[in-house]
Amino acid sequence: MAQCAILTKPSERDSRCFTQQIFSQSRLFLLTMATHLMSMDNSLVLTGPKRGLAVCGSLFFEINLKVKDVHGREVKDERLSKGMLDINGITRQTSNFKYGVETGTLVSMHSTLEMNFAFVRDAVEGTVEIRILEGPVDFHGKIIATPTRVPCEIVLHDSRVNGLLTAGDDQVMRTARRVVCVSVGEMLLVTVAPEGGDELSPHTVRFASKLNGYAAENMMCGNYKMQVKVTWSIVM
Repeated sequence: MAQCAILTKPSERDSRCFTQQIFSQSRLFLLTMATHLMSMDNSLVLTGPKRGLAVCGSLFFEINLKVKDVHGREVKDERLSKGMLDINGITRQTSNFKYGVETGTLVSMHSTLEMNFAFVRDAVEGTVEIRILEGPVDFHGKIIATPTRVPCEIVLHDSRVNGLLTAGDDQVMRTARRVVCVSVGEMLLVTVAPEGGDELSPHTVRFASKLNGYAAENMMCGNYKMQVKVTWSIVM
């Protein structure tokens, strides 16, 4: 079993432009993404980044994925995926823009890597915080965020993949991912599904996105009473 890490970054020649795009240009689109690597008959799902990227032109993502064996020792050929993906944001600025999940593919000698992403207009970031008010301090299950305009489910935490969730001293659970990007005015659905519960255990709360501020909703979910809080901010 291999342990993998991935570095996704703009190329050196575009690093200056990339910085300007994130911190200086007007807010046009927001890019969220995940990578899905297929090697032989197995697949490895890698998520990131944990925030959106403001886009006003093209982005270049440099992929450098290496592997080691289960004991951390180097293998003879450790390079699993290496190359560059170009995401063109200019073509998404047309009036007939449609929301949807797109895929960029990087084929190399040892693997095929897929990067899934979605462009979002007038984007804001929602930081999701889940607090256990009553019930066990440990949580087994899945937490999912779903935008209403982009047809996809964003997994904030899956105990089978990310491990057991334990609430801290402040009763807040530290999920694997916290930030979700949506269009301002769009609805964001947050679903909590305890593992092993019946069909009535999963519970969903809805939040209307906005430029700033926060909203909180309490829910009864299986043996838990939880509070789901979403804090909104603009994308810089």
